[in-house]
Amino acid sequence: MPATQQDERSAKPDREHIAKKNKLGIVSGVYIPVCLNIVSILMFLRFGRILGRLGLLGMLGLLTVAYLIDFVTTLSLSAIASNGEVKGGGAYYLISRSLGPEFGGSIGVLFYLAQVLNTALNVVGLIDCLKLNFGSALCLAGSSIFAKASNALLLILVISIVSIPLSAVFVAPFHDPVKGIDFTGVSLDTLRSNLWPHRQGREFKGAETFRELFGILFPATSGIFAGASMSGDLKSPSRDIPVGTLWALLSTFLAYLIVIISLAAGTAHSTFLHDTNVIQDINVWAPIIFAGECATTFFSALMGLIGSAKLLQALARDKLFPGLSVLGRGTKRADEPVLAIFLTYAIAQVALFANLNQIATLISMGYQMTFFVMNLACFLLKIGSAPNFRPGFKFFTWQSAFVGSVLSASAMFFIDETYASIAVCLLIFLFLLIHYLSPPKHWGDVSQNLIYHQVRKYLLRLKPEHIKFWRPQIILLVNDPRKHIRLVQFCNSMKKGGLYILGHVIVTDDFTAGVQEAKIQQAAWTHYISEFSRIKAFVQLTMSPSITWGVRNLILSSGLGGLRPNVAVLGFYNMDELRESRPLVDIPDVPTPRTPTERPFPTSETKASRRARGDTTARLMEGFLPTDVIRKEGMMDVTSYMTILEDLALRYKINVAVGKGFDSLESPRNAARNSKRYIDLWPIQMSAEVETEGKNVLTSNFDTYTLILQLGFILHSVPTWKKAYRLRVLVFVEYENEVEEERKRVRALLDKLRIEAEVVVLWLDCGNLATYEMIIHGRSTTPDTELVVSECLKDEEWWQEATASGGVSEGDAQLNISELLSSYAFDRRNTSGSGSSYSTQGLALSFNDIPSRAQHLILNELLRQNSHETAVLFTTLPIPGEGTCQSEAASIQYLSDIEVLCNELPPVLLVLSNNMTVTVSL
Repeated sequence: MPATQQDERSAKPDREHIAKKNKLGIVSGVYIPVCLNIVSILMFLRFGRILGRLGLLGMLGLLTVAYLIDFVTTLSLSAIASNGEVKGGGAYYLISRSLGPEFGGSIGVLFYLAQVLNTALNVVGLIDCLKLNFGSALCLAGSSIFAKASNALLLILVISIVSIPLSAVFVAPFHDPVKGIDFTGVSLDTLRSNLWPHRQGREFKGAETFRELFGILFPATSGIFAGASMSGDLKSPSRDIPVGTLWALLSTFLAYLIVIISLAAGTAHSTFLHDTNVIQDINVWAPIIFAGECATTFFSALMGLIGSAKLLQALARDKLFPGLSVLGRGTKRADEPVLAIFLTYAIAQVALFANLNQIATLISMGYQMTFFVMNLACFLLKIGSAPNFRPGFKFFTWQSAFVGSVLSASAMFFIDETYASIAVCLLIFLFLLIHYLSPPKHWGDVSQNLIYHQVRKYLLRLKPEHIKFWRPQIILLVNDPRKHIRLVQFCNSMKKGGLYILGHVIVTDDFTAGVQEAKIQQAAWTHYISEFSRIKAFVQLTMSPSITWGVRNLILSSGLGGLRPNVAVLGFYNMDELRESRPLVDIPDVPTPRTPTERPFPTSETKASRRARGDTTARLMEGFLPTDVIRKEGMMDVTSYMTILEDLALRYKINVAVGKGFDSLESPRNAARNSKRYIDLWPIQMSAEVETEGKNVLTSNFDTYTLILQLGFILHSVPTWKKAYRLRVLVFVEYENEVEEERKRVRALLDKLRIEAEVVVLWLDCGNLATYEMIIHGRSTTPDTELVVSECLKDEEWWQEATASGGVSEGDAQLNISELLSSYAFDRRNTSGSGSSYSTQGLALSFNDIPSRAQHLILNELLRQNSHETAVLFTTLPIPGEGTCQSEAASIQYLSDIEVLCNELPPVLLVLSNNMTVTVSL
């Protein structure tokens, strides 16, 4: 273990021991610091000027607004501080533990700068190097000595404030033409003359506008976080901060009222125009005012140093910013932030170069931003209705927190919109910096509670989606993410902002052992999604004694409210593994034709070349995945797979998609680096006999046709896929004279559906399809074609009879096959229809007349000839016949027919729809 980690761990018990020895109470730890920090040097140097410019009512209006913001913010501060244990860091600690590290850290930096500037403001207000140097040394002595010094400072400040109304009463009226002072003593006429704003604004130098004066006044009222800044040194922060801050707020407000009214009642208006030091010049004993100025400057400078240093120490210990950890160190005896104090002192020295009004405006920005976020945190905690948010301080509402947020934000832009905009930009920059550079913090922020509250509310209001707003909500049934990682990523691209669920079944008869396995797998799957695959998906696990019942439970239980899957995706059954595991079972082989014009599609041997081209999915497959350590389920039997497929397609009537060959999927990259060019849509209308009210009805599923178009368009709308590939819609007819009419029909459909795609119309009787020529016309073009057709159809009785007599002529072949098809009652439940619903040729045999396996063989050749540059291909999934799953032979035959259709093709997504997914209506 590194030495620094050992030091940090060993230092934690010491810090806890130090914390227990803190002995600052409500008076010395909160009330006195807040009073001294609120009463600013600005009261002595700027109150007369503001009073002369705005009059008594105008100044009291500004003061009331400022204290209203302080009051509602104090309510929010008190609520959050009394909701749990408060540690060092003050406002930063409260905000970061409520809104999270991003908000807490960014506001912490702004509040730190505001406190440092407040130190500079007070020093600029009373330049005295001796006081400044002596004050820094006192900060190094620690919080307890600082608290004792504040008691004496408060006494001096109280005496100086009390002397102001006493001077108004007991000092005799006088006139000093040199200084421009006209003191009348307490007089109703003087009060009346100072009641309203005057228009002699041209006589002023410096700040003139109402907005600028408010910016100068506000720092004289905003020191309410002084007690919270001492939170690490308090006996009971949760109790002391609310009570002490509110009492200090009331005390200083009354003190300000007395001072302002005393000035307005005893001093002529002209005095305020010429003498900025009027409070000292009219006092009964001038040195006491000077002592008060020294006391407030002295304390505010110290408070700025030590409060800012403790905040910086808390920031450093939370490790939100790289390189600040050294500032988190404290002294062994009292954990005082010595290094942070020195840094804060240096920054304050730089700030001394600014003038008083600029510093006051910047302080207002920092404090108002902090006030805004503090109120926002309280507001979000309250409306989130989290059961654990039950603060001991009860005198607040979400309305008060909301008003505080609005007032703080409004005041910030009212004072200076330029500085306010800069502050907001800085906040956003710091927020993003922490979000991307800081390690995860498990503090529990209010955003999660708020998201939960809103999600629950709107899920209850979410109704079944209208067809106009249909989007794919996918559940992908997956066993091993490593084997199906490309299919997982593909479905993530295809979801179009919709629901995406990875469903997995844990097959077990032992519920007790299964629960533990489910917990392990849930953690592994979640880690895989969030940290490795970077997909936006949920995990749904279920336990069942059989895979079929597990999938049934998954489909029924997935989703919540109106947010439920409408497309079920699963991988194609591994027929090669079935052949290897059960060699005695008669499973039809799928011959592989090869012509010079065809190119082999990538296999596992080409992975290295893909990685060299930047395939991130391939690199992900090379490394460790969290799901590698979990248990994988064994191979299911073929009838179970068909049961799942029939359940989905015929019973649940959910849209179904079967992915085949996705281990060779090319991930989209920059257009110049992709070896493929197209996303191909082959929306083949397939006829099938389905059971309806006890009767078998021959149907053609147009919903599947449109769903293929819909899914292809959605995938192509993803920016990475759109840049890398073009979208094509390919259809076919049997004869050339049908091509143009079919093209117009498809083009019209695409126009109605607002889908932009290239349309390609092909015809079967073109002479280039060797399998079509062999099966339909009896023409054998090559020995390879004869071998492929014979191997593929050798178990078909009608083909066996047609070829039993050996070689036949073209006419004989047509006659024999035609007669055989009419005499054999072959199963037409899986029979396909062509891309056209009509035929103009009078031959004895056409494409629509032959069984599905022969059709698939012809279609496979057609697809292969036109898919050399295809990245992924969408086409129709043949509807399984009712009861196919009850027979192993029938199940194998169905899957083998699909193998024939998809043989040697690029990745294929076979789609079957049971619902409308598109509309042409507004």
